Amino acid sequence: MPPIRHTTLPIPAASGGGMSAAGRVRRIAVLPGDGVGAEVVAGPVELLEAIAGAGRIELTGPWPVGASAFGELGTGLPADTLAACDGSDAMFFGAAGEHPGVSLDDYRPEHSIIGLRQRYDLRVSIRNIVRAGEGGGRPLIVLRNLLGGAYGAASTRTESDGTDAACDEVILTPDQITELAEMACDLVEQGLASSIVSADKANLMATSRLWRSITGQVAEKRGVPLRHTYIDRMAFELAHDDVVADTVVLTEGIFGDMLSDLAAGRAGSIALCGSASVNPGPPVQGRCVGLFEPVHGSAPRHTGKGRVNPSGAYLALAALLEWFPETAELGPPVTAALSEALQAGPLTYDLAPAGTEPAGTASFAAAVNARALPRLKELL
Repeated sequence: MPPIRHTTLPIPAASGGGMSAAGRVRRIAVLPGDGVGAEVVAGPVELLEAIAGAGRIELTGPWPVGASAFGELGTGLPADTLAACDGSDAMFFGAAGEHPGVSLDDYRPEHSIIGLRQRYDLRVSIRNIVRAGEGGGRPLIVLRNLLGGAYGAASTRTESDGTDAACDEVILTPDQITELAEMACDLVEQGLASSIVSADKANLMATSRLWRSITGQVAEKRGVPLRHTYIDRMAFELAHDDVVADTVVLTEGIFGDMLSDLAAGRAGSIALCGSASVNPGPPVQGRCVGLFEPVHGSAPRHTGKGRVNPSGAYLALAALLEWFPETAELGPPVTAALSEALQAGPLTYDLAPAGTEPAGTASFAAAVNARALPRLKELL
């Protein structure tokens, strides 16, 4: 695999302020991570380099993180990496997972992701999913909370030694639900989706009844189309393709965790799902407000073979660009280029029809970039 080309820039003192939105150049820290992470981000980083070359963003990295960093440096979150992320607006992350020579007893793959989420208060998850063979379409979006609800703090859980009952409290506040509903409406108003489907369990859970009430009020106030449904019905609709792309599925954290994987599986591969973990409020540490990554893990059995599907990394890149007003118009061309490459083929091993020669990671990325770069250059 060719090395990721990058521009390493000096990291300024951490600051939550910065320039006004109108004059700000966003800085992106590249964190390839473990396993196939470096392979899947290589193609998207070429697009980031083109955008940086036009002065629209700044790039810094690649920075070590995860089990591979632990094996080399004795920590999964090195101080230099954290300083780089503090001085950046967002992190473009490859994968977190296992690394040769590092046992799970020494370092758990999720520690780096959880540590970064906690450091920057990345409390909302946005996942976007495309379908192979549907050229030019907009993705299905799943929007959920990462903090609160079923993902509460340790104080909301009662463990059991096997003799007594265990308990997990699900706590949602009106403010938490309002923030999510407003974000879903923003996605529709930005043209990234046409409507919202809110999925809950209001026929059983008090938190879901509060959810249904508040999401309905916010959507009505904003004038955004919203349909309520139960979470089990939502799963049925996703499994039977009754939920079309161009929709925001708005739901509580643990529900959305399951639904997004179901949607990706129905689409054909977990690699067709990108993920954004964001803080929609002011930065709490430096200037970083988001971590953008493919949903899949480090795939150690495929590492170094140049065969994995980089689609999730392209979707993560599109979500990153769309998150910031200064680069929002650059995201849809990336998604469109990916959709066209998926429609045209050849496809990577996870999607290639039987009897056909699968594309490699680099060749599929080249096909996406050949479609994306001309579109981007018109906007740069």
